[in-house]
Amino acid sequence: MIKYPYSKPELLKGDIKSVLNVLNKGYLTQGKKLIEFENYLKKIFKAQHAVVCSSGTAALHLVYNSIGLGKGSALLTSPITFLSTANAAVMCGASVVFSDVDPNTGLMTPETIENALKTTNLNIKVIAVVHLGGRVCDMEGIAKIAKKYNCLVVEDACHAPGAYYNSNNIVGNCKYSIATIFSHHAIKHIAMGEGGSITTNNSILAKKIIEDRSHGIIREKKKWKFKQEKNANWYYEMHNLGWNYRADELTCSLGLSQAKRLNKNIKKRFNLVKMYNEILCENNYLKLPDFCVSNNHAWHLFSIKIDFNKLKKSRGSVMLQLSKYGIGSQVHYIPLFMQPFYKNKHFSKFPGAIEYYNKTLSLPLYVGLNSSDIKYICLKLLKILK
Repeated sequence: MIKYPYSKPELLKGDIKSVLNVLNKGYLTQGKKLIEFENYLKKIFKAQHAVVCSSGTAALHLVYNSIGLGKGSALLTSPITFLSTANAAVMCGASVVFSDVDPNTGLMTPETIENALKTTNLNIKVIAVVHLGGRVCDMEGIAKIAKKYNCLVVEDACHAPGAYYNSNNIVGNCKYSIATIFSHHAIKHIAMGEGGSITTNNSILAKKIIEDRSHGIIREKKKWKFKQEKNANWYYEMHNLGWNYRADELTCSLGLSQAKRLNKNIKKRFNLVKMYNEILCENNYLKLPDFCVSNNHAWHLFSIKIDFNKLKKSRGSVMLQLSKYGIGSQVHYIPLFMQPFYKNKHFSKFPGAIEYYNKTLSLPLYVGLNSSDIKYICLKLLKILK
């Protein structure tokens, strides 16, 4: 039995109360909680617009579609990410090109991005930058490369709510991008169960996303193409294809309650990582993240690197041994070019991604852990690594 999963949501009495309040009022969708949640996200991420939707995948799809990514164009992104970063582009009819990553961090860099742009013959319209595990990419450098090659930048910050580019700029303020995507999946910092959100400073883009989130329905009379009687409050038009990517009042009330603890919980995660670092820092088989003292990190994951060849044990066997001690672990992520759907056999193009994947392992990290838990996990891991 796994006592310590690699991640776990924190559900407090206040979260439950907020959901029950919605149930008691009986208004379950398209209500005030959605607007309240969006306004709160605008405030904490310091963006002009925030749009909440049904998932991080939906958020990516809405943004890609709204900025014109489609047939004849391509997305450039990291192969070290969840499927949806790339899949949402395919859903728009676009091609996908992968950039290599830094083998130590798993992050795209200005250098790996420019190399990918130079070597592809596809029309790269959008660069989707992935802030893996909560660590922020070099956005200033990436923005310069994007401008040089006339590309739009979208930030996949599904792991990074509460992270900062620097001390004054929070991820989500879209200083370097046209839009930022967040996931509110059950194990993310701001959990809705399933949910996602988009921040942007582009008013036209925000309006388009809001329309597409609800079937492409337009209720503003001035936009209608067909004249109606004066009091036609029942009337609406659909000019473009949209989807049902709406978020309901229950999940929005939970997300709002969770968002109010964001900074507090990131500090807890930072302290847990600090404990991990203090206990594990001298082991010869593993390498800890080189950003253990960074306050700009959101700490969604604590991913270490283990030299399994030197250890003479497979990753699977280490994970199995950890599970026997009740400790869950995970791998973030299988490189997307290794997936049969993308079937890119030119692995030699991505030495950084291959090295990162071959050595990475995510250990338990969530706010419900305490110092005794971390000590137990570390001691069992060190025993396995002997």
